[in-house]
Amino acid sequence: MLIDMINEKQFRQQHMASPVYFYIPNLIGYCRVIFAVLAFFYSYDDYQRFFVFYALSALLDMADGHAARYFNQCKHISNDIISYDRLIVIASSSSQFGAVLDMVTDRCSTVALIVVLSQFYPQYLNMFIFLIVLDILSHFARLVASAGKSHKTVAQNHLSIMRIYYGNKYFLAFMCFGNEGFFLFSYLYYFFSHSIVFAIQWYVFFPICFVKQAINVIQFFQAATDIVELDDQALLESKKSAKKTK
Repeated sequence: MLIDMINEKQFRQQHMASPVYFYIPNLIGYCRVIFAVLAFFYSYDDYQRFFVFYALSALLDMADGHAARYFNQCKHISNDIISYDRLIVIASSSSQFGAVLDMVTDRCSTVALIVVLSQFYPQYLNMFIFLIVLDILSHFARLVASAGKSHKTVAQNHLSIMRIYYGNKYFLAFMCFGNEGFFLFSYLYYFFSHSIVFAIQWYVFFPICFVKQAINVIQFFQAATDIVELDDQALLESKKSAKKTK
């Protein structure tokens, strides 16, 4: 009887949904995914609905970090920026799961929008391909270089622009907002070729988007340098271990 009760308890624990799934920031992340899917469902047929749904998904990206801090569901909840020796850890994601959900949603949404734009503006196909590759490559390299930490972790020896980019959440939000704004207004201009849309697209959002792409290039080379340093450290440790065994 006791064994049956223990087995039943273990079964419930194994099959009970983790509370991480229901963290407020993660629930916001699910809403982002839903809005993004709805947006691309209308991407070729109803530009107004696409614009609204995509904009909602992008705006919620700025809400999950605030929700994580407000509900104390961050990985590090004592401060927004916590210094450990040479590291600055930005506590902006609700969990490892939330961090992955946030990054994957960002990458997939942006890439999908650029793919749609490549259909509308085929003369710029090569540029769109470059932007997709750069976006994925720089963020993937950044994720690998973080070595299990938040991808928003930066070291004091990193370039100033990277420390500002990831060290100032308002600057980061501003750059991401401007980047998405340029792509979104490029989409809108295809259907609604008004001078105001053109002005916002090129005079407001394009400069921000250009700087964001430059940061992506810097981010990739910085990440490559960090990965090489990790390899050097691993090689040094293996040599030390080999000497101890002798």
